[in-house]
Amino acid sequence: MPKSAATTDVKRQDYDIETLDGVSIAVRVVRPVVPGDVGPVPILMLHGTRPGGRSEFDLPVAGGSLAQDLALAGHSSIIPDARGYGRSERPISMTQPPQQSRPFARCMEITRDIDAAVDELRRVTGADRIALMGWGVGATAVLAHATLWPEKISHLVLYNPLYGGGTSHPRYRDHPLEDPAHPGRFNAEHYGGYSYNDPRMLMDKWDKSIPIDDKDAWRDPAVATAFAAELLASDATSSERDPATYRSPNGMLEDSYFIGKGVALVHASQVYAKVLIIRPEMDYFARPEDVAALRSDLVNAPRVELYEPKNATHFVLLDRAERGRAEAIAKIIEFIRA
Repeated sequence: MPKSAATTDVKRQDYDIETLDGVSIAVRVVRPVVPGDVGPVPILMLHGTRPGGRSEFDLPVAGGSLAQDLALAGHSSIIPDARGYGRSERPISMTQPPQQSRPFARCMEITRDIDAAVDELRRVTGADRIALMGWGVGATAVLAHATLWPEKISHLVLYNPLYGGGTSHPRYRDHPLEDPAHPGRFNAEHYGGYSYNDPRMLMDKWDKSIPIDDKDAWRDPAVATAFAAELLASDATSSERDPATYRSPNGMLEDSYFIGKGVALVHASQVYAKVLIIRPEMDYFARPEDVAALRSDLVNAPRVELYEPKNATHFVLLDRAERGRAEAIAKIIEFIRA
C-alpha cells in the first residue's frame, strides 16, 4: 500500500509501479490535499544523470521542493526514479564491480519508466494529457518520450537540456569519458555499468557555479544539507561504504558524452507538444548552440518558449527565491497553464 504524508495543503504518496518490461519503479505523487475534478495540468518531473528524483524536486525543507510549490498552485505531480536510480529496482549487476557490466539505463530505455509513470499520473488525476519536465539529460529522456507517445503529452519543460548542437562540449575536452583506444566512443571499459558518487561532487559543482564567496547568501544551507542527505538516503547501501556514496547507472552519462559531441539522440521535429526551454545564464551544462539547434528543430511544436534567467545558476530551482528560484517557478506555472 502507498505510504502517505501530508502537510497542511499538500499530500505525498510513495509507492512502486511496474513498467511493461517488468521493472519496479519508485514514484512519489505530490498533490493538493483538495484537488479539483481534474485540475490544472499535472506534471511528471525526471531527474538528471546522477541524482534520484526527490533530491532535485522534493526536498523536505522550505525552498527545496518544486513539487510542493506546484501543488500549492493546484498542479499534481509525479516524481519517478528511473531504473537503477534511487529507490527503484536495481539490477543484480549493481551489486557487482562496475567494470563487470556495461552502462545501462540510457535515455531510450528510461522512456519505459517515464511511460509507466505518465500512465499512473493520468490514472490518479483523470487527465488525458500531462506535462513532462526533465533536468539535464533527463530532458533528453522526456523529449524522447514525447516523440513516442505524443497523444499523452501536452507540454514539455526542458531544463538545462543538451541537444547535440555543437561538436565540442567544454566539460568533455580531454575528459576520460572518451575511450582513448577508440576515439569517438564512450569509455565504457573505464566507467562500467554504474558509478559510486560522493555527494560532494555535485555540491562542489553547485559551489563553483555561485559567483559570490558567501554561498549561503545565494543558497539556503538547509537546502544544501537536505540535498546531500537525500542523495545518500536514496541508496540503501550508501552507509556500507566509507565515505558514504550513492550509486547511479552510467547510461545517461554515456548519452551525455554523445550529445556533447554533436549527436542529437532524438530529433525534435517529432515533438507535437508545447515546449519551454530553460537555460539559466550561468548554466554550465546546456550550451547556447544546443538551445539554438533545439529551437530550430521544433518545427511541429505549437508553441516554443525560451527562458534564460539572468544571473542564475544550473541549480536555480534550489537556490534562494531572490536568486531566481521564485521567478523560475512562476514561469513554469505560467507555461503549463497556457
